[in-house]
Amino acid sequence: MVTTFVVVMVGSLTLINYSLGVRGFGPVDIKEVTIQRLYVDGGKSSHYMVGTDQGVYEIDNLLIPVQLFNCDELYSQLEVGKTYTVKIKGNKVTNWFVQQYPYIIEIQK
Repeated sequence: MVTTFVVVMVGSLTLINYSLGVRGFGPVDIKEVTIQRLYVDGGKSSHYMVGTDQGVYEIDNLLIPVQLFNCDELYSQLEVGKTYTVKIKGNKVTNWFVQQYPYIIEIQK
């Protein structure tokens, strides 16, 4: 009984997070941003983080829904103080279980 409750709760929270645009699901947007800070968010798995004048974004390899396998190359193209046009996918979602930022999936100089 307890196991079923836990599975239903975790499944519901996961479904809600994905419906809100976590991990690259969600809307696509194109923005012009000026890079203010580049850093790696260290934890169990490191994430390339990009602080801009428009908010914080993440660069990571994705398999679904967008096939993106060159996050190292994208991250290395960025320089602090420069302005870029970037294609962004997903939404910012922060709650008790998940902290996700929109993903940069393409950079245009």
